[in-house]
Amino acid sequence: MERIKFRISSSLRNSREFKYRDRVSIISDILMCIKNSSGKGKKKTQIMQSANLNYGQVNKYLALLISNGYLKTEHAEIHRRLIYIATSKGLDFVRILEAENLMLR
Repeated sequence: MERIKFRISSSLRNSREFKYRDRVSIISDILMCIKNSSGKGKKKTQIMQSANLNYGQVNKYLALLISNGYLKTEHAEIHRRLIYIATSKGLDFVRILEAENLMLR
């Protein structure tokens, strides 16, 4: 099996703003929630509930993921709200995490 190198940006590794839960697991929860939406994307409230985050935390993580290119936003015509959609970089990250999780079992 070919090993893919994936570099986690320094803002993900070195940030001290995040506490208690592992940042990678929270990011994984957010990206998995969005990935499971069949490409439609998710609203902030749905992400917040799925990843078990409060409003401040979800804002921090979404801003971080958008600035690093893992997510993008679009305006939903129906709901008149922003929806968050995983980019190809974000989907690649989820695939790598899933592969590593299977290898650890």
